[in-house]
Amino acid sequence: MGYSNHIGRVGALAVTLGVGWAVASAPGVAHAEPSAPSASSESSSTTTTSNEESSAKVGTTADDGAAAPDDEAEKEVAEADDEEVVDEDEDEDEEAQDVEAQDVEAQDAVDVEDTDSVDVDDAEYAEAAVVTLVSDQVTSEPAPQPEPTPAAPMGGSAMLASLAAVRDELERNVIRRNTVATQVTALADETPNVLLIGVDGTNLSRVLANPATTTNFFSLIQNGTTAASTIVGHTTISNPSWSSILTGAWGEKTGVINNIFTPWTYEKWPTVFTQLETLDGDIVTTSIANWNVISGIADSGLGADTVVNVSQVEGDTNWLLTDDEVGDLTEAAIAAASADAANFMFSYFVGVDENGHLYGGDSPEYAAAVANFDRNLGEILQAVSTWEAATGEKWTIIMVTDHGHQAQKGLGHGFQSPDETSTFVIASNPELFGQGVINLKYSIVDVTPTVLSLFGFEPAEDSDGVPLTDLDDADVTPVDNDAALRGALLDIIGKYGYPDIGTTLALGARTIFASVPYYVDMLTTGITDSLQTIADAGIFLISPLAQLAIVPVKFVGDLAYVATNFVAQIVARLTGVTGASIFPLWPPAPPTFPESPEELSTPDLVALVCSDGRVSSAVFACGAAAVAV
Repeated sequence: MGYSNHIGRVGALAVTLGVGWAVASAPGVAHAEPSAPSASSESSSTTTTSNEESSAKVGTTADDGAAAPDDEAEKEVAEADDEEVVDEDEDEDEEAQDVEAQDVEAQDAVDVEDTDSVDVDDAEYAEAAVVTLVSDQVTSEPAPQPEPTPAAPMGGSAMLASLAAVRDELERNVIRRNTVATQVTALADETPNVLLIGVDGTNLSRVLANPATTTNFFSLIQNGTTAASTIVGHTTISNPSWSSILTGAWGEKTGVINNIFTPWTYEKWPTVFTQLETLDGDIVTTSIANWNVISGIADSGLGADTVVNVSQVEGDTNWLLTDDEVGDLTEAAIAAASADAANFMFSYFVGVDENGHLYGGDSPEYAAAVANFDRNLGEILQAVSTWEAATGEKWTIIMVTDHGHQAQKGLGHGFQSPDETSTFVIASNPELFGQGVINLKYSIVDVTPTVLSLFGFEPAEDSDGVPLTDLDDADVTPVDNDAALRGALLDIIGKYGYPDIGTTLALGARTIFASVPYYVDMLTTGITDSLQTIADAGIFLISPLAQLAIVPVKFVGDLAYVATNFVAQIVARLTGVTGASIFPLWPPAPPTFPESPEELSTPDLVALVCSDGRVSSAVFACGAAAVAV
């Protein structure tokens, strides 16, 4: 499904630059000179991690021969790219005048700042191929404009969309090929602190459209670098996306196709928590989430040091009070963090997504959930500022979503509409990222490689993402960090479209077939849980019968899961999921979180919120029993 990364963006480029059959067959002669192709990347020097066990765990070692790129192959790719650019330019020049005329007013909205790429292990990478794909200047010989308007380095919002459309996957692949997982010899901060905030199912366009209720959200955008990204060509189901965010590998590789937690996945594709714990056990890792699947992912493998699963607060039908509890726990965890240790913290909010399912993405309830998250975000940012002022240390903040939401009430997400494939990545640290900057290359799969790099490690060789600091060549800076910043982000989002019909149908079929075993499993679990509740009630005659019924109901439900999952895995494989597998046959048990007070070694923050004391040394539940969402 690698080609799918370009789908939608190429459509945006075609619309913006007026490329089509009608244009290609129109009369007229035009000439354009494309920029020179990107230089071939040089192989980076490789080293091995001193911790041999850790290197084996995450697949982080490689010999020099494996790390060196094939120069001849890259030369052929560069030449092929150059030929394609020339062909495209010859077709596109006929509409160059119209594009310039439409963009005169938008050209002053964005000012591009050239920034040097961040060097990793002294490697020299190729310049972004976006420079070769978009000509610096296009002139039309048949009818030159009489009074040309001086152009900015990039032509406004339309050019932003063009740049986004030609995202350079080739260069990202070269970066990955030249990089092996190894420890960087020196860090500017020996005890870095990273806070990853996940807000499920949140459309950036709807955030930007409601400035009065999203002031903290936009403040983070103004103080960081933001990508109005898209996952077009990948499924828009939550678990596959969050697995990509927390492992650095797309769902097509990991084999995650629905919202069923499969613990064996994270043995082959270790999470960011496991990778950090393997590479440096002194890093303090924490996960606070109100979806048990996320908590299960965080606890898989070596897992996070502390995993807090916040279940739905009783009577909280719209999940906003439950989100508030996640926010309170996160603030307390930040306040309790040691300045003498490296800290990685993940805070996950499900409330926005829940309201999208209940009422639709365009509903007042969805907007209220976004506003509620914004308030929690403001309190978290204040906790970070207070901690930084008291310790003199800094936090790097990364915020991400997994997908968007359909406007209307219904399926919510899972398909390929622009509302569903819309995502974002925001990175904030004034020492590492620009402020009020837009990046045209960030993707959700870059999160785990970025976290590893911030702690002094390179991502695994088989990672699909790269550190965000390696993509600063795609930074653009609007002329101001208010209206122009907001408008440019909205323009970029507005340029995204559907993938081609084949990809749309394939991913739609995958979503439908993958959802069937998930709902079968949910139904079986719901019935057996209800029967168990009746059995525990001690009702004469009824309770024993309910207890007896659990076994056959579970058996029939499991058989139905096996049959539907078998079909789902075949469909997944046919639609590009190389990690698809029908084994294990039987459905996995849902993640559980023991309520044992045996070892109260967790931070005091737990006792403040989970006042009933139901904690264990590493993993604990806070609230009612965990419920899948």
